[in-house]
Amino acid sequence: MIMGSNMAECHPVAFRWPMKAKEKGAKIMHVDPRFTRTSAMADVHAPIRAGTDIVFLGALINTIINSERWNSDPFFKEYVVNYTNAATLITEEYQDPEDLDGVFSGLDAEKRRYDTQSWAYQREEALVQPTGEEKTYAEMVAARVPGRSKTDPTLQHPQTVFQVMKRHYARYTPEMVENVCGCPKEKFIQVAETLLANSGRDRTSAIVYAVGWTQHTVGVQFIRTAGMLQVLLGNAGRPGGGILALRGHASIQGSTDIPTLYHSWSGYINAADARKNHDTLKDFILTETQITSFWSNTPKFTVSLLKAWFGDAATPENDFGYNSLPKISGDHSHLPTFVLMHEGGVKGFIAIGQNPAVGGQNAEFQRTALGNLEWMVVRDFFETETAAFWKRPGVDPKDISTEVFFLPAAHVAENEGTFTNTQRLLQRHDKAVDPPDDARADLWFTFHLGRRLKELYKDSTNPRDWPIQNLLWD
Repeated sequence: MIMGSNMAECHPVAFRWPMKAKEKGAKIMHVDPRFTRTSAMADVHAPIRAGTDIVFLGALINTIINSERWNSDPFFKEYVVNYTNAATLITEEYQDPEDLDGVFSGLDAEKRRYDTQSWAYQREEALVQPTGEEKTYAEMVAARVPGRSKTDPTLQHPQTVFQVMKRHYARYTPEMVENVCGCPKEKFIQVAETLLANSGRDRTSAIVYAVGWTQHTVGVQFIRTAGMLQVLLGNAGRPGGGILALRGHASIQGSTDIPTLYHSWSGYINAADARKNHDTLKDFILTETQITSFWSNTPKFTVSLLKAWFGDAATPENDFGYNSLPKISGDHSHLPTFVLMHEGGVKGFIAIGQNPAVGGQNAEFQRTALGNLEWMVVRDFFETETAAFWKRPGVDPKDISTEVFFLPAAHVAENEGTFTNTQRLLQRHDKAVDPPDDARADLWFTFHLGRRLKELYKDSTNPRDWPIQNLLWD
């Protein structure tokens, strides 16, 4: 099932594989506001109004878990009981939006934030109690492990995750889909029945999406709802199943893994945050470690990452260099950064393979913001609108004080290395041709920039320069 993507036109190389599967009998369904070439090649095209995907997905959940097949085939319940949290009991204090006029329990209306304590699991009594004598980070975390979560493998208890979810999605009916999404009820039922028929012990179905989901303000909710749907169908963690996010560049997912995100470090460890109890490494670990999942290894992950960054300079005596790291203080994502830039609060900006002058929301606002910088570096294959924002029509370049440095970049085919592809596989690639003139690969540019910064800071006595001086940059 393809949602939020015109795969045939925007991802033609990837789309050849669904087409090969179709030749062998696979069903392709396209849920999209537009009828595109993808729709033309699909077995089913279900038209919906833009932005109504949550209703469509919610109705799929409701329809499928109340269907005769889902309730008669033991596979589905075996899967959700053993591989999801469906059987886990939620606290009795939890209340759903239908109970509280559209909001969940724990809302702090003034701070516009939820206290999620009432959403927690019911637990047995903990076997280990803290003694205050724990010495290692791992011991400290282990001493905080709560008792096992209470479960009901029959899924009948009203406070199981499954029953809570079932009550929540009861409102999402085929009639609601027709009313809200504009999709004919019969077409929606055809999608639900096709998806259900192609899932089970012997079959799996995949859901594919792209920026048609990602760029919505509620894109995360779209994708998580699709995730719930896939685990209910037993389609997660099995060949041919899952959710595939189509990406248009060679290493978009790789950039997330590295990462280039402001709020996380490599490996999806949360970044140090001045708003949390992150004063010391011990504080950070005890605050961030999820004590009942694989993330209970956060102490190991964090120390390993710090040693990867700072090598032998990272020692237990200096908290492995943690105390020298900057901490985020708010939302430093793209739009808030440009708002701050618009107000004159950002001095410099580096755009590598990014074109906010046309690729971001409210492009005119973003172009105006770029004019408030002292300097900007743009690295790209050609002069982008961002690199040339200062000479756009209707603007006098004399009124722009930003000093722009445009540096030519090498294409992925013009250098060797690795990238993470759309299917989330790390692939090695060879260089096809040499880059033209002074164009250089991103890796070359970043390495030599770091090398020159280390040279500039090598004699500094300012403590805040410790991470640059000791950065392992070989």
